Amino acid sequence: MTLLPTIDHKTRNSDTATLLRYFFILFVLLFVTSSAQAQMYRWKDSQGRLHFTDSLQQVPEQYRPKSTLPQPTEKLNIIPATTPQLQPATGASQGAKEEALQALKIPYIDREGSADRVIVNIRFNNQVTAPVLVDTGSPGLILGASLARELGLLSNDTSNLLVLISGIGGYTVAARTIVDELNVGPIKERVIPAHIIEDSSDAYRGLIGMDILAGYSVTIDTVNKCLVATKQPPSSQRPGGHERRWWQRNFRQILSYVSFWEEQIDRLDSGDGSYSRLNSQFKNVKQFMNDQLSESQRLYQRLDRHARSQGVPRHWRK
Repeated sequence: MTLLPTIDHKTRNSDTATLLRYFFILFVLLFVTSSAQAQMYRWKDSQGRLHFTDSLQQVPEQYRPKSTLPQPTEKLNIIPATTPQLQPATGASQGAKEEALQALKIPYIDREGSADRVIVNIRFNNQVTAPVLVDTGSPGLILGASLARELGLLSNDTSNLLVLISGIGGYTVAARTIVDELNVGPIKERVIPAHIIEDSSDAYRGLIGMDILAGYSVTIDTVNKCLVATKQPPSSQRPGGHERRWWQRNFRQILSYVSFWEEQIDRLDSGDGSYSRLNSQFKNVKQFMNDQLSESQRLYQRLDRHARSQGVPRHWRK
């Protein structure tokens, strides 16, 4: 399945497909040369596991040189995931009931074919329960395209905010969105910025980083095949369960998209540079840019409302 709403030949005529391909090429050319781009990197390790990070220094040296973008994984025989049943962590005394309720054991699936994995079931927006890979190096939540479509977060037009992720040896397109709510058993997180990418595995439908569960101290119990999550006490340094860096990173990324599309619309209106020869495509390109700007502004407003409700300092939201 492709993320781009551009190449569904069964439902689109050739003129529309050509136009939307043009939008994609235009988008890539603009964003690759833009200083406003929010950089993310992805790579696959020797076991075929997909990783994401927002720091090039966290990409292993052997995966930095030029290479090809990850290819779709082959179909594997996977043991179906079961809905997590959370229990008090072992070793807690009867007299420490409160502490036991805060220390939770979340079962996970530990295999994808012959590869080691940590895959947990997550409920999204109280609609869909899906297996998701836990990636300790991921800077946030990643959704596969099929899951995003089930959740109504991926459309067939240009209303999704398209962004670029740096793959090994090039760029690949993703969509930016916000998930209203996710649950891992009784653990609930709200208003989570996410990227949508093409499906990469039959074993899991997304990736989640440890920062998503920032309100918990999480360890991996490989013997009992479970994540042990211990709730941390509330802190003014973690409003909404997230530290300053998390808030600033997400706000700066979304604001960079707002600024970028505002700038491109101004350039388009003034006939600057590469836009001077659009001629008959002017209205279509202008609509595409307006859609991108509107969606980036909507995402910013959604995140800002949540941040204000959680008492996030104003200077963390710039």
